[in-house]
Amino acid sequence: MKSNYVKQQHYIPQFALKYFENEKKMIPFTRIDKKPLEFMKTKSTKLMQEKDFYEIKDQENEYILRNSLEDSYAYFENCISPRIQKFRNMTLGEDFQDKFIETVKNEEWSEIEADLLFYLVLLLIRSKSLKKIPYSKSKLPKNYQHILYLLATTSQLETAKFIKEMYSGDEREELLLFIKNETEEGSFPKLLKHIMEKYAVRVCKTKESNNFFLSDNPVIVQKFKGEDYILPLSPNVCIILVPLIFEGENVKIDTHVYSLNEDAINQINECSVLNTDKLIIISKESDLQFIESVQKNNITKKDTKRRL
Repeated sequence: MKSNYVKQQHYIPQFALKYFENEKKMIPFTRIDKKPLEFMKTKSTKLMQEKDFYEIKDQENEYILRNSLEDSYAYFENCISPRIQKFRNMTLGEDFQDKFIETVKNEEWSEIEADLLFYLVLLLIRSKSLKKIPYSKSKLPKNYQHILYLLATTSQLETAKFIKEMYSGDEREELLLFIKNETEEGSFPKLLKHIMEKYAVRVCKTKESNNFFLSDNPVIVQKFKGEDYILPLSPNVCIILVPLIFEGENVKIDTHVYSLNEDAINQINECSVLNTDKLIIISKESDLQFIESVQKNNITKKDTKRRL
């Protein structure tokens, strides 16, 4: 048994949040659910986290396998963060393009790319938006909502562990049968397999002075043709997942670092704003005006659709 449980649980890892720190080691952000918008700053320890975000309780309000999910995610983060940090350091230099080509030639890129793909999947399955899906199914009993959430974020085997801890008798057997019929392996392994086998990473950086935002639902999914997933890694760098291209039996590796102009960055940031539940990381106070404009346009579009 652990003596000190992690209570404030991050849905975006702290190692990644630190890439958005300013020179004073603070992260600028705003809450889109507050009016007027306020330009705020805080430390990575206090941002993109909620108390007991991953915890599940039984019908007696007792924790089941407390910190099990938190510990699993911490293990994954420790595995992937060193190479992602190495890539992050590479992006800071003026010789980024040359260094990137070098990592491809010496075959380091394949490992870095695999970790970036895994990181993106990890963000998808532990996101706030995904958690809302099973718990919004109000017609289902609470126990089934828990099980659907576990299936979406772990594996069938891990879900079964929770079921055996939470239930007994016929109810346990009913839920074990439910997960057997629901999926063969769980959403996490399926999504990971899909991403790893179908996509390559395209590396992009900002060309001008404006920067990328980072939403509390950070992965942008299927908003642009041919670019199925977009993830900002820092204020100046994002990755875009594009379908694999083959040259014969080999995968073609794109060694170009793409520079995005202001219009492209604004389009990505607009999607990040619309993805946001509450919190979004920005860079400067004037970014609040951009967010207000996106919110206003979105309301106008919704009103127009209702009238039609």
